[in-house]
Amino acid sequence: MRKLFISFICILLVLSGCKSKTFEPVVSLKQDILELDQDIDPLDLLQDVQGLGLAFEVVSTDLNTSVPGTYSITYRISYNRDTVEKTYEVTVKDNDPPVIECPDKIEILYGNPFIFRQYAKATDYQDGDVTDLMHYEGVINTYKEGTYEITLIAPDRFNNTSSKTVTITVTKDKDESYRESICGTYKDSSYTSGQAPTLTLNNDGTFLLYISNCSLLNLVEGTYMQYEDILYLTSPDYEFSYTPEENLVRFIVQVDGSLMFDSQLNLCAPNYGDVFEK
Repeated sequence: MRKLFISFICILLVLSGCKSKTFEPVVSLKQDILELDQDIDPLDLLQDVQGLGLAFEVVSTDLNTSVPGTYSITYRISYNRDTVEKTYEVTVKDNDPPVIECPDKIEILYGNPFIFRQYAKATDYQDGDVTDLMHYEGVINTYKEGTYEITLIAPDRFNNTSSKTVTITVTKDKDESYRESICGTYKDSSYTSGQAPTLTLNNDGTFLLYISNCSLLNLVEGTYMQYEDILYLTSPDYEFSYTPEENLVRFIVQVDGSLMFDSQLNLCAPNYGDVFEK
């Protein structure tokens, strides 16, 4: 009798569990990006992943493929007596590229960083400000007087792109004030854990460099010299190399004003190629 009662209870629990099970059909959108003016029935967008013979019905939608934007479609999905409603978003792609605003000609002083986002802005009708997605092609050497051409390229999220050619002129002033622009404190942005190495360049030609020897951070002091876009750091108290003529480290001043570590030392950090930024 006791076994029969236990079996009866188990059957009730199983039946109860089946009755309360949530209907979760496996469906997905065939595409969530639509072309502008694409002729499509919202019912054709939804697919029955497992091929069970689910029935679809559009409950509501504001979809308008003639106007770029993001739209919602709510479906009623049925199978036998089970029904559930699900809402999906689709985006109608625009075909208009961003608009780039930038002077045709830019003049910068010798040795100063060229940060093109200070001069250029890109705006897209749908995405808004896309300046952060913009990049440029071409080479500029701010340590060599002359005229350079670059091409600004701005994409949007639909890979519509626009471009603009800009002329950059590098000129040198008499006071060589570019040397002051290099001074300041830089942090190793390539360092991903712990306390990042830092470099401080002073106006008097001295430096403070904190380097990581894995378990601790050491301070190295010394002097630096600059030749065009290369900084040479030497220290009377710290051996970067056991070879006297190689007892220095190099940083390359990049066009955006950051510094790239151009030496390979037996340290945890910095490592060759690390980028230091103010």
